[in-house]
Amino acid sequence: MKSVNDIKNRVKRLWSSFKFHKDWLTDQTVFPFRIKLDKPDDKTLLHRFDEVRQWVNDLRKTFTQKHTAIIYKDFNYRSMGKQSLPVAIEFKDIESLARYLGKWQEWQLFCHHYQQIISAFPVLTEVLKNSPASIHKYSNSWPKLLSVCHYFCHHPRPGCYIRELDINGIDTKFIESHKSILKLLLDQILDDSLINHEHDKLSEHGFEKRFGLQYEQARIRFRLLDQNMASDFSGITDLEIPINQFAQLELICDRIFITENKTNGLAFPEINNAIVIFGLGYGIQILKQANWINQCRLYYWGDIDTHGFAILSGVRSYFPQIHSWLMDEDTLLHCKEQWGKEPEEKSHHAETLKHLTTSEQTLYDKLKTNHWQKLLRLEQEKIPYDWLQTRLKTLNRHP
Repeated sequence: MKSVNDIKNRVKRLWSSFKFHKDWLTDQTVFPFRIKLDKPDDKTLLHRFDEVRQWVNDLRKTFTQKHTAIIYKDFNYRSMGKQSLPVAIEFKDIESLARYLGKWQEWQLFCHHYQQIISAFPVLTEVLKNSPASIHKYSNSWPKLLSVCHYFCHHPRPGCYIRELDINGIDTKFIESHKSILKLLLDQILDDSLINHEHDKLSEHGFEKRFGLQYEQARIRFRLLDQNMASDFSGITDLEIPINQFAQLELICDRIFITENKTNGLAFPEINNAIVIFGLGYGIQILKQANWINQCRLYYWGDIDTHGFAILSGVRSYFPQIHSWLMDEDTLLHCKEQWGKEPEEKSHHAETLKHLTTSEQTLYDKLKTNHWQKLLRLEQEKIPYDWLQTRLKTLNRHP
């Protein structure tokens, strides 16, 4: 027997799933809506008659509001004869159900916001039918959300920072905290030609990229390894600038070294017509925006371990011409006293890494199969400085 609480919890779950909201939005009639009740069997009625009677009384006390009904049916029991028992609770309409749950004002607000939204943008009708939860979730924000939508309709791809948008009553924090719903709305409202569909996620400034806003660019830190190159920068050799400005530099240099380690970048020796870029980590792919670097010889310097070679393989998928630097077996064996152990959780065990050279793959295989010792690792910053200098001297003969 479903208790009064059982019935209420069942209706609450249906309400929270937005079943009634979606049915209303899609014109699917569900009323009168019934919750079926299980019939007590002969044994229950005989031995627990007082409980059954109390159950019926509880139902009568609870479902007395207008447009709510208890549906009865006559049953013939062997021991108790003919009995009229509840078989369902019926809600005549959405109002009776909403009032029963104490959600009537919430429902009225839901309907009001829906009409408000589609009156402003009829094109949103279909997407709202599939997302009734959004109407409720942003109940306190719809006037502002619609103001933002109107602005983008009249000023598509504004080309400024969110802070600069001139929308009455709307601040930066509001848009920042409502990007998800705004993306859903703007995707429907704006013409396809005004949306950059290459950026579908919100991470990494995806919203700004999708709808033509400015955003904080990733920064590139690099050092000019040749003092003669610094004349164009008032003698400054250590610089950090946004990637879009770095892409416009078109420096005339022969070589570019890329290393993850900050200390390596800061201590890298002077070399004619060369720069070192450092501190990018996995963000190295952003360098693709700087087409001019493809005219230089590129070198990547990472740790000698399975993880380091996996990164190198990934880097080479962006820059096929890039050379590995100090990631060879000679360097590894020369620095035996500096060997450490690679963390198990960072190790790679792929059979092959797609973008390694033959010699790199051979060294990777030895590391992977514990040729010297379990999970061997030589961190880039532990390579002696004199070894770096020695190898740089031979660079012209062995690029």
